[in-house]
Amino acid sequence: MMVLQLEPLVKKVAELLESHIERLGFELVMVEFRRGARHHSLLRLLVDKPDGGITLSDLERLSPILGDLLDVYDPVEGRYTLEVSSPGINRPLAKLKDFEAYRGQRVRIRTHRPRDGRKNFEGVLVEVCSDGVALEDELSRERHAFAFNEIQGANYEHKFD
Repeated sequence: MMVLQLEPLVKKVAELLESHIERLGFELVMVEFRRGARHHSLLRLLVDKPDGGITLSDLERLSPILGDLLDVYDPVEGRYTLEVSSPGINRPLAKLKDFEAYRGQRVRIRTHRPRDGRKNFEGVLVEVCSDGVALEDELSRERHAFAFNEIQGANYEHKFD
């Protein structure tokens, strides 16, 4: 279950597809919807294996299955492009278990509203509880706590050496 506040359409798509994706042996990481001009909207489903490592052939197999399910449920008004993709190296964090899995790692959090004049925070994820998280800035050692309802988006930040 997603802990971040989702727009109604994204929440509806996630609820419709999550159990189907799990039955196929995969995990729904995130649903994104971008409404475009002239009915050129994009529905992006980020999918992974529970232990990571989804392959291109997995995504090729899943895409038509998920497309057919969306045709049956028809949650999106108008035309859109469906994209089924891996979460990538800087994986989005949206579920409580995602945040728990990345405790001790560098993450980036974007807030809905500015705090101290900024909306983007990066640091080590030092605390996770049922209603929010805390980051510690690696340079200043300043701690920032966020309730889940303050967070617009979050992702793991891979550090390249």
